[in-house]
Amino acid sequence: MGDLEKGLMLLGLITPKSIEELEEKEELSEYEQKVVREKSNTYFKRAVLGAEIVSKLREEPTFGRIKFQKLVYLCEHISNMELSRYTKHAAGPFDNKFMHSINNEFKKQKWFETKNIKNGDYIVPKYFPLENLIAQKNYYKNYFANQDSHIQFIIELFRYKKTEETELAATVLACALELIATDRVSLDALIEIFYGWHDKKKRFKIEQIVSSFEWLKEKSILPQSILL
Repeated sequence: MGDLEKGLMLLGLITPKSIEELEEKEELSEYEQKVVREKSNTYFKRAVLGAEIVSKLREEPTFGRIKFQKLVYLCEHISNMELSRYTKHAAGPFDNKFMHSINNEFKKQKWFETKNIKNGDYIVPKYFPLENLIAQKNYYKNYFANQDSHIQFIIELFRYKKTEETELAATVLACALELIATDRVSLDALIEIFYGWHDKKKRFKIEQIVSSFEWLKEKSILPQSILL
């Protein structure tokens, strides 16, 4: 926070809420500037992947922010991309800075314009194609030619899935991958790590968690050899 903002805070002209919003904008701005400085190929590649997901699912009524976030994670996993940037979030694995900057990247590249639309009791993002979307398709072919069939498989697999089902699958996958890394996969360990993820995960029953785990194996998103 700069000296001007501190002065306004002392004068009572900036509230704690607006301070938090200002700090979040500053943090996001620093992140985007860092991406530009480093010319991060990984960041841009992920934006291309995100745009592919949007282009295929933007008309689906179940496609919103949370489902989009989880599908980016699932597609990155199936493409063998690095997942360490994700953190534990109430709705599952989440890369906060990337997901908050993705709409800016879409607009900057002239792929999509994002508008928040009221749908009943919810505000949902709607994506409208822009004039340079064909360039995204070319980038996608260059980056993901070898993984395209796997990515399209994930997109179609979750096309009609509700947000909660997608959230559950992404979280179970993240938990299972964490357990695989420590070589301690078991039903008790899976349940423990799932419920320890966030209090909101307690709304899922054990039967749902196990069913999602087995479904991920059946669809070869997790190795079929892993047993609980």
